[in-house]
Parts: sequence; C-alpha cells; structure tokens
Amino acid sequence: MNTPTEIKRLGSSGLQITWPGGRVQQLQSEQLRRSCPCATCLDARGDTTHAKPLGGPSKSGAAKGMLSIVSSSRDEELRLERIWAIGNYAIGIEWGDGHKTGVYSFGLLEELC
Repeated sequence: MNTPTEIKRLGSSGLQITWPGGRVQQLQSEQLRRSCPCATCLDARGDTTHAKPLGGPSKSGAAKGMLSIVSSSRDEELRLERIWAIGNYAIGIEWGDGHKTGVYSFGLLEELC
C-alpha cells in the first residue's frame, strides 16, 4: 500500500490525491460515496462479506404500502463537506447529509484511483 504525499479536497466535488513519485489523481464525490466502506453502506449495497451493523435489521426501504420518507437529497449525499486524517492509514469524510462513518484506507483510495 502506498501512502499519499498529499490529499486535497476539491471544494465539495471530490479529492485530489498525490502519490509517491508525483502521480496526481482525482476522485469524484459520487465515486467516493458509492464506495463508502462503513458497515451501514455495505449493508445497504447488499454486501454480505462484512458483519452487519449493531442495532438490529437494516432500515433501508420502507415496508410495503408504507410512505417512504426521504431525509436528504442526492446533492446533499454527494456534497463532500470535510476530510480528516485517521492515523497514518486512512481518511474520514463527512458528507452533506451528515454521514461520516466511513474510514477510507489509503489502500481503498489507491484502488478507486
């Protein structure tokens, strides 16, 4: 796994990552959000390789005939609000809808690039 030499937020639309050797790549917010590695997002995508989040069954999708309440817009879900370092191996990302539990390891970022 490579460790980036710099990670820069590109406004609310993505990240620019500089890798050792000077290679610079950009990741768009939509790709980052779609790849969120937190247990809740993995569960929502149907990924069964990860332990289910604590706290009961998934709340994705309303029961048949029940009104579905949309709590955030697509723009809010894809708006990158802030990033921060997690140790020397990952970053955290907070999204416009308040979601901030994904830990994006440098290995995952390199895969996404």
